[in-house]
Formats: sequence, C-alpha cells, structure tokens
Amino acid sequence: MPILPHTSGRAIAAILISASALARAWAQAPADLPAAQASDGIRPAHVWSTGYPVLVLGDTEAIFSSPAHWGEGEWLDAAEAVAAVGATAAFDRSIRAHVQADRTAGEDKFMRQWEEFGNYYAFGALAAFDAWGELGGNVRAKNTAMDGIAASLIAGGLITPALKVVVGRERPSTTSATFRFKPFSSNSSFPSGHATEAFAVATAIAENYPAWWVQTLAYGTAGLVGYARIEQNSHFASDVVAGSLVGWSVARAVVHRNDGSPDPTRVTWTPYASSKGIGVVFFKSF
Repeated sequence: MPILPHTSGRAIAAILISASALARAWAQAPADLPAAQASDGIRPAHVWSTGYPVLVLGDTEAIFSSPAHWGEGEWLDAAEAVAAVGATAAFDRSIRAHVQADRTAGEDKFMRQWEEFGNYYAFGALAAFDAWGELGGNVRAKNTAMDGIAASLIAGGLITPALKVVVGRERPSTTSATFRFKPFSSNSSFPSGHATEAFAVATAIAENYPAWWVQTLAYGTAGLVGYARIEQNSHFASDVVAGSLVGWSVARAVVHRNDGSPDPTRVTWTPYASSKGIGVVFFKSF
C-alpha cells in the first residue's frame, strides 16, 4: 500500500471544509442574469436607509423561526449537515497531524493574512460592493452588500457566538485532546467564527452573482480561510465545516428572502441632495 505524502492532509482538509456547501450551492444556483435585471426585492434603496435595520430584524426573525415551518426536506438537509460535521470530526486528529507536520514559516505568514478574509477583509469586501453599487448605480452590488451584512450579523454575530458558548470546545492550540468540551466557559473553538463569516460573505456574493467563476472565486477564498484556521492550529476541521455550513445556510436564506416581493405597507427613506437644497425623501411601495 503506497504511503500518502504529507500534502494529502491539506487536500483532505480543503475537501472536507468546502465540499458540502460548495456542491450544494452550485447545484442550486439560479441562471446568471445581467446586472441590470437584478431586483431590489424587499430591500430598501440603501444600506443606511431606516428600512435596512427593519430588513435585518425581519431576516433574523425569519432565520430563527424557520425550523417551526420546516418540512421533511428541510429536516433532512439539517440532518445531513449534522452528519457532515460528525463525519469530519472523526478525522479531526489525523487532519491536524497532517497539516501541522507540513507547517512552514512562509505558509504561516501567508495564512495569517488570508484568514482575515473571515474577519476584517470580509467587511472590506462588502463595503467595496456597497461603494460600487452607490457610485456606479449597480443594484446587484448594493443587494450583495445588504445581504452580506445581514447574514454576517445573524450568522457571525448571533448564531456562531451562541454555539461557541453552549458547546465550549477547547481549541487545538491549548489541548492535545481532540474532544474536550466545557460548556459556558471561555473555550470557543466550535464552530469557527472566521469560517462562518467567510462563507456568509462568499454565499451572499455567489447567490447574487451566480456565474461559475464568481462562485469558484468566492467559495475558494472562503474554503482557504477555513484551511488557514486549521493551519494556524486555531480550529479543528469539524469546527470549520460547522462554521462554513452556518454561514452558507444563513446567507442563502437571507438572499432568497430579500429577493421576495416588496411589502406593500413598507415605507423607507433616503437622504436627498441637489443644487437646490437637501432633505429626506420618503418612499412607499404599492
């Protein structure tokens, strides 16, 4: 039986991190549309509109209440996600050993920078989409920013932090054990917050721009963030898979909800400025 090279550990990690979310996103992606045909859906005109916090609250309520409305298919999807995390956990020890055995100073430096795509760089990307949308009049770009911010707040700001506290898994950098849990402690390995954020933003981009090369770039970037967290010995592989599934599923649900028909009772406002003065313009959808 041939002996696998150490690099196989990286391949295994990358596959386990992104395969589930990436494959299902590609399979379910809608046909590509030109930017001019992108719809506002129920989104307000701008991220700074008073209607945007209302949208985020509505998205949050929809996400947390959705299990009450799930059918057999949705519960099966949830069971598959749990099974994927559990299956990955069985390889946590071997993946960590392979990745850490090949760790180099140059790779460390690169990965420390790349993992910021699950942190500051992610929000920078959303800000760039919003600026592009505002300055260029690109509706789809503004949609992407609004969806990405909402998904980040829900997945990365609420769900993953709550799971970290409840699970209390110790990080691989502080223990030689693979499964050491102390709920409601300072332990915060499961799930990965960086993976959650990276996949939330990647999914918001990929769902709004369903071209294959955009999806490849978005999910490839997010998958490498997950690998970086394993390489930095900050997370186990199952932490990353769980975080990626949280980010992907929340962002996809947010995008689909926000693409819905406008609420006829919705009133939003936006600042107005011209050579004749400044003010506030109110909009009501009919």
